[in-house]
Amino acid sequence: MVYIRQSFGQNGIEATLLRKSVENRGDTVIASFVDDPAISGKGKYAGWNAMLRSLAEADQVVVGSVADLPGRKAADLLKILDLLRDHGVSLRLDHEGIDTDDGAAAILDLVAAYRAAKLSEAIRRGISKARMAGKVIGRPAVPDLVRRDIQIAVADGGGVRATARRFGVSPASVVNIRRAISEPLALAA
Repeated sequence: MVYIRQSFGQNGIEATLLRKSVENRGDTVIASFVDDPAISGKGKYAGWNAMLRSLAEADQVVVGSVADLPGRKAADLLKILDLLRDHGVSLRLDHEGIDTDDGAAAILDLVAAYRAAKLSEAIRRGISKARMAGKVIGRPAVPDLVRRDIQIAVADGGGVRATARRFGVSPASVVNIRRAISEPLALAA
């Protein structure tokens, strides 16, 4: 069986590619289940739930990516793995190339990939929410007057850390300003 979460506006491209990937390995796809990530609430995982109801027919579930699995915590993943194990079904993550049939190391890889995917997904949601609220993301810009003073200090041979402390900016900002000075000179040569 194949499961993927994709936007229905993508015309099933991801699901078709996943199905072909499974068939290219010599396996047979007995059913495909797709959920739209834009849906929230009661029908959010309707495809996943339908797939779980038909686990008796399968020996392996192929998921597009670890981010497609439901849940947010490693405990949710362990519940999924328990359920699949109880039905004698293995889990394969196509994008990550992880297959739980490969043993305990694969399961540890799966847990690590799951946690990373869910964390990055939560971070992206938080950044998006902050931007929608009008907040500026990232390091504040160095004012032009301070930038000129830093350029002069760097041109006079000042060190990165000392210049950063002197003007109250990060060393990375000083490095970026120094790099901006030297790039036009490199282009002119």
